[in-house]
Amino acid sequence: MSANSEAFELNGADKLSTIEYGREHIPQDQEMLPYSLTGLRRSVYLALYVLIVSSSIGGLLYTFYVSPLFGLLVLPVCYVTNNLLFLTSHCRLHASFIELAEAKMGVICHNSFIHHYRNPRVYHEKWLETRMSYFMDARTFFDPVFRGMVFLALTSLILYRIHPVLGIAFFSTQYVAELLQSTIHEWYHNPVRNRKTFYSAPVYWAFTFLEKIGLASTKHHSLHHRHQLHTLDDVDVWLDLHVPFLETLASRLWKKALTKYVPGQSNMTGYISRAGSLTAYLVFLINPVIYVVVFLKWFD
Repeated sequence: MSANSEAFELNGADKLSTIEYGREHIPQDQEMLPYSLTGLRRSVYLALYVLIVSSSIGGLLYTFYVSPLFGLLVLPVCYVTNNLLFLTSHCRLHASFIELAEAKMGVICHNSFIHHYRNPRVYHEKWLETRMSYFMDARTFFDPVFRGMVFLALTSLILYRIHPVLGIAFFSTQYVAELLQSTIHEWYHNPVRNRKTFYSAPVYWAFTFLEKIGLASTKHHSLHHRHQLHTLDDVDVWLDLHVPFLETLASRLWKKALTKYVPGQSNMTGYISRAGSLTAYLVFLINPVIYVVVFLKWFD
């Protein structure tokens, strides 16, 4: 490499290192309270949450009752692909923390922003609003997350026509994985002394088991919260659940997104949103195929 090339690269690195990824560049940004579901709307969302939980857990139990080996084979596939989707969503949230005014954030994004920089307890204080936002935005309802979950449900109906166990297994594993993601982060920040009374016995012991075997870790997750408002770009430990190699992928995506940053614009958020959409399309296409191939080859 020539001296001129080295000087050019060093100069470029110096410029990147001096960029300030601060919220002071966001126009008309004001501090807002977390969104709260009240009255009839809260009752409706609570009923929907109960329906999601009961149908997902019931479907998973049915799958393992009828075909336990099939359940054991597809559950890890679902676990990995769900975490792949989670890492792109998580990166997008942190890009939004840098670029979006609070008024433009969805419920999960705004609660996550408050959770990181104002009140780490907001997840379990606003548990219904936060958990439901993994399935549909509690304020706007018809958001991309909702459309994705509807697509999964419709895919399950198609697979059900091939074989009932196939459709029920696909629906239940996909939704249970999302239920796990929506609650485990909340668990990490719920004080240990409160967990046994806050969560139902099955959830408490299931999450305790996940911590014991290393798939979940309150201690490891704390590393994600080392950055502050003045270091919004300095983020690591992207996954809430352990999956080998995915942390490296998340870090690369984040570092690439940082190069898109322009103060006052939302280039980072847009870049990661496009990457996330592409990932979701691929997962939504490939996942059902894996389920069908495994089931028809060994269990039909």
